[in-house]
Amino acid sequence: MAWIGAQGRGPELARLSGVVDRARAGRPTTVLIQGEPGSGKSEAVAALAALAADAGFQVAVANARSLPDVPFAAADQVLARLSPAGTRVADRASSPSTEVLRDLVELVRAQARRAPVAVCLDDAACLEPWSLRWLSELSASAFPHRLVVALSAGHFGGGGEPELTTGLAALAEHITLTGLPAAALADFAAARCGVRLDEDAAAACYELTGGNPGLLQALLSEHSGAAPSAEKLRAGTGSRALPGIERWLGGIGEPALALARAVAVLGVDAEIAQAAELARLTVGEALTAVDELVDRCLLANRTPLAFCHPLLGSMVIGAVPVGTRAALHLRAAEILRDGHFDVTGVARQLVAAGPLGQEWTVRPLRIAARRLAQEGRAEDAARHLRGLLREQLGPQVRAAVRCELAALDAFVDPELTVRQLDAARQEAEDPFAMVDHTLALAGLLTECGRPADAVAVLDDTAERLGPASAAHVWRLRLHKALSWRGGPAWLVRSGEGLDDLAAEAPEPGGGCWELAALRAAEAVDAGADRGAAVRHARQALAGGSDSLGRGLWHGCGALIRADELTEAWTHCSRTRLAGGVPPGRWDHVAAELLRAAIRRVRGDLGGVAEALTPMADRLCGLVPTGHRLAALAVSALVEARALMGDTDTARTLLTGCGLDRELPPWQDTPAVLAARAALWEQTGEPLRAVEDYLAAGRLLTDCQVRNPAVLPWRSRAAQLLVAAGEVAEAARLAGAELEDARRWGTPRTIGAAEHAVAMTETGTRRISLLTGAVGTLTRSPARLELATARFDLATALSEAGRPHEAHTELVAALSTAWSCSARPLVSRITAAQQASFPVDTDEPPNPALIGLTPQELKILCLARDGHTNRAIAGKLFVTVRTVEFHLSGAYRKLGISGRQQLAEIIPARTTADTVRALPVDG
Repeated sequence: MAWIGAQGRGPELARLSGVVDRARAGRPTTVLIQGEPGSGKSEAVAALAALAADAGFQVAVANARSLPDVPFAAADQVLARLSPAGTRVADRASSPSTEVLRDLVELVRAQARRAPVAVCLDDAACLEPWSLRWLSELSASAFPHRLVVALSAGHFGGGGEPELTTGLAALAEHITLTGLPAAALADFAAARCGVRLDEDAAAACYELTGGNPGLLQALLSEHSGAAPSAEKLRAGTGSRALPGIERWLGGIGEPALALARAVAVLGVDAEIAQAAELARLTVGEALTAVDELVDRCLLANRTPLAFCHPLLGSMVIGAVPVGTRAALHLRAAEILRDGHFDVTGVARQLVAAGPLGQEWTVRPLRIAARRLAQEGRAEDAARHLRGLLREQLGPQVRAAVRCELAALDAFVDPELTVRQLDAARQEAEDPFAMVDHTLALAGLLTECGRPADAVAVLDDTAERLGPASAAHVWRLRLHKALSWRGGPAWLVRSGEGLDDLAAEAPEPGGGCWELAALRAAEAVDAGADRGAAVRHARQALAGGSDSLGRGLWHGCGALIRADELTEAWTHCSRTRLAGGVPPGRWDHVAAELLRAAIRRVRGDLGGVAEALTPMADRLCGLVPTGHRLAALAVSALVEARALMGDTDTARTLLTGCGLDRELPPWQDTPAVLAARAALWEQTGEPLRAVEDYLAAGRLLTDCQVRNPAVLPWRSRAAQLLVAAGEVAEAARLAGAELEDARRWGTPRTIGAAEHAVAMTETGTRRISLLTGAVGTLTRSPARLELATARFDLATALSEAGRPHEAHTELVAALSTAWSCSARPLVSRITAAQQASFPVDTDEPPNPALIGLTPQELKILCLARDGHTNRAIAGKLFVTVRTVEFHLSGAYRKLGISGRQQLAEIIPARTTADTVRALPVDG
């Protein structure tokens, strides 16, 4: 058998074999094989003919489409092949009658009494009425005629003689061919198309074709002898001509063809009214056309309108001449625009139409590109912008679009984007365009760890513009100051004074947000005027979309260090990606890193890891190239993982990126050194940690940064030095940080410094100072630092013989540390608690709860108490989707199916605190 037995048609082949067996036993059977075009109906008829021939049947095969349109044409063809004498019925066809019909039926039955007979007709719906009557009479044959009639038809039961086809269909056994199963596609592709498919490529084929064999062959027709990827298969289905479309469109009316084209142009989920307008049909005409297309298996039987298989839409539009196709896309864009539909749909039509010189297209394409980038669809966004660049644009608009495109391309290939921007800068004649390209290039060079090159580019453009372009040159000087902040200490110190820049501003308010961002960063570094830093940060962030990028970075950074966390989070959300999508621009990474910094301040280590882990693979490869954001993001993840106790992952990240080696003396390096020190501290290497903290301090001092809100390196080093017995040096460092912290004035920095100072004391003096530090940190968002201070206070109280007070502090410290996901700290607190105050385990909480995260535990307890998902989301300030995500994860860990079982797993007396009091392994 050459049919699909080993390629997904095993069940159908078994049914055909059964039909042959029954007919051979004297039980006449008619089988009607149906299915959409390309599903393999003709092959199925041929397969039955082959089975019948192998079983000793006389077989007559014919294709109804090739028969003449005369009465009894099918009988003539069949009898000519069955009768040894070559019987013909052409003479009787001139005067068809019921008597002639009975004679022709009896001729076949007589043959079937002598030997088994198989009559196989392909495309039987095309037969003329007398042949249909003849087949109906044959199908009504009774035992002992050894006869099988096999017919194939796409939509049997309609046409010009519906009563005949319907009657014949009622006598037949039906076999409906659907698409091949997904698991059979790889074998089919190899056997029939000479194409090798891996699992992803096979899944893409099934997604596009539904397993339809004819569509599969059309899709793979250009890949013979190759192994195309899933991405290549999907990309290759754009509006291009593919073989086989005629079998789907042949014979349909003009209105139905116009509607099919309209649906193909509009894409997924086309509305009937839009499609009708695009096809220039009334809604009534469109509805009739829809029914015809559904009957022909082109459209799915649903609304909004969609093709049965996505590849059909590509084939339909690919068959349209290119000029007509462009006109259809432009008209579709205008229909969607005038109907106030989503701008992304309008832009998609404009990209497909190509450059047509329409001025109104610029705005929707740019808006759609930004939205697509926000949704993590960077490639689609870039395609929209490239389509826009093919239009006739003014130099300033063209420069702005090229810079937006560069922001997307820079995430994929920074070096190529640097070359492209530099070429655009060199070619630009319009001063505005030249400056825009220069600023984009300088920003990218700074992010790539090349601030000196960025300064050189800015100086070169300023020289080209000359003194006549004072406003442009001043703006370049301003951005040079921004670039200095990304470089080494000597470059930072050589920067131009901001007061001088402000005094030379060409117009009041010119460069407002950039200057404000620099002033905010300068105020943070100085650490003397928190109010000024916040004021300048708000000015920097008031520029809307213009202040994204470094304005967002410096502005939100200042707010975070001033502990204005809610305000900073709001501004970061301006570039927030849709949930779960990967970043497509570096400002997306910057915004995610700022949100991670806010979580770190709040002690939410799990949130930091959750935000940064999805980007780790992409960023790790860029750290060795000197990309500053990549290094900062990876180091933040290293610190979070280390403090969570996942030191193996943290060390792998650190060494894999080369951050365990000597680092360049840049202003961002202290953050990397501090993350590294946190890892050394957790792995029992305190001296290495002290070295890194002190190295970070030297770099910050070189850059004239004293503010402990930037990095509390002295207090962290001091605590390690106390443990090493170097109390005097620890006291000096802690005292200096406390002085600077009080100048800055946030409870977080003051409390951390007070904690370090307290650890340099002993006895009641330590207890008194620790009590003050705990009180200060309680007023701050720094939960992890508060948990550590409470633990040290509990230890001091226990050593002083004050167990009840120590117990209170341990319970509070444990609760806070657990909520921070700081498992090493939880283990230390739990060990101290068990040593001094053993937990009553007469009725312990379910041990399975230990494996839950703090957030999962909170959500489960609220769900057990009857709160809805929406109510839980409101209480915990998270989204409903986040609640659903944590509930499903917790159910899986606990082995339960829903909240109905929570009362058994978490009794009403069990709270988060009682679970946290259980011993923690490790």
